[in-house]
Amino acid sequence: MKKIAIVGLSVLLSACVSSQYTTDVSSESYREDYKVAQVEQPVTETVTETVVEEVVTTPAVTIVPPSDKQQNSQVARYGYTIQVVAVGSQNKVDHFARNLPNNGQPVWENYKVVNGTKWYTVLFGDYATQAEAKQAISQLPNEFKSLKPFVKSIDAIKNSPYQTLNKLN
Repeated sequence: MKKIAIVGLSVLLSACVSSQYTTDVSSESYREDYKVAQVEQPVTETVTETVVEEVVTTPAVTIVPPSDKQQNSQVARYGYTIQVVAVGSQNKVDHFARNLPNNGQPVWENYKVVNGTKWYTVLFGDYATQAEAKQAISQLPNEFKSLKPFVKSIDAIKNSPYQTLNKLN
């Protein structure tokens, strides 16, 4: 940056001392005269307002709560899980899955492709709330805590383009 400033300054100074420096500068200008056309004022009309009565309609369909049979047949919403790690090979998935605690919580893998790269994520546990999942992170062994696991919604996985969950245990 300093070199550019030095070169620019030397070029500027050399232009000031050259013998072909023009000192006589002239300019021309032209003023155009024009006439403004006369505009007629618009004709204003009086507008009469019409009042329309609002009609209150009652709905033709009444909304009723779902029956017991319907409530029992609804698909339950999913909870939360912990994404422990994302790795690039199936062998690493198997290694991490074997080392996770065997406390009755499920272990899944989720395969996805991001920007052309294959990823296998290792998911641990099934928790009803985010708070339960965060509590479970604090109880993981230190080797997994150092990988910075985080809570992930199973709904988000099920609604993503890569919704396949393979249970590993």
